[in-house]
Amino acid sequence: MAATSVLTQRPLTATSSVPKVTIRAESPTRAATSEASARGAAIYSHSLLLAIYDWWVLGIVSTYAWACSVPHVILPWFRSNVRKGQHLDIGVGTGYHLAKTDLSGVQVTLADLNQEVLDATKNRLVSEGKVKADEIRCLLHDITRPLPSSCPKFNSISLYYLLHCMPGPVPAKTAIFAHLKYSLTPDGVISGASILGKGVRFNLFGRIIMTFGNWNGMFDNLADNKEDFEEALREHFDEVEVKVQGVILIWRASKPKI
Repeated sequence: MAATSVLTQRPLTATSSVPKVTIRAESPTRAATSEASARGAAIYSHSLLLAIYDWWVLGIVSTYAWACSVPHVILPWFRSNVRKGQHLDIGVGTGYHLAKTDLSGVQVTLADLNQEVLDATKNRLVSEGKVKADEIRCLLHDITRPLPSSCPKFNSISLYYLLHCMPGPVPAKTAIFAHLKYSLTPDGVISGASILGKGVRFNLFGRIIMTFGNWNGMFDNLADNKEDFEEALREHFDEVEVKVQGVILIWRASKPKI
């Protein structure tokens, strides 16, 4: 499917040094984490799903159900939006995108509701030599709440295959931009990709996965549409780029409106 706008890739922005920062955060409380969010995060506690996630979700499903290749479309987009300096990855999955990206000069912070996922991703990045164990931070956190005050300003933030898993309509999901924009540096960039539910055409495979995902609570995206996401991004950022590939919304925003 043709893109709704032409996108350009920007090179990594160099910084002289990357300071180490200690983040203090408490585990999400029951009050701080919605039941729907917790249920969705708990799905990724199944070791079998984590073991097949790259092959099944990022390979088979993305390519044939969502009509959007991760290696050829989403991964290059991810790489082009990781800046040298401080990077925050929210909803880390298996760490696939980070593991396939040059992280030299990048101080990585992982944020997720699931400690098992955080540990697995950290172990992967360390074992594959992408980062050193003492140079990666894990933050057990509900992203619907502002980040801890001990967090640094980030040069880049990524949210890939996350928003369609968050409960509620688009305005409820995109409310996170109201506080995430304050966690970006003035020249920082936030980017992501999410499965749409409206305004796109699904094949049979895609309809089956969408129905099952929304039935079991893994997804909540039947009403998700490009227009609402773009409107929310433009409310909080001066520069916004979006495109739709297959049924996937791919986006980037910068110059936060503070």
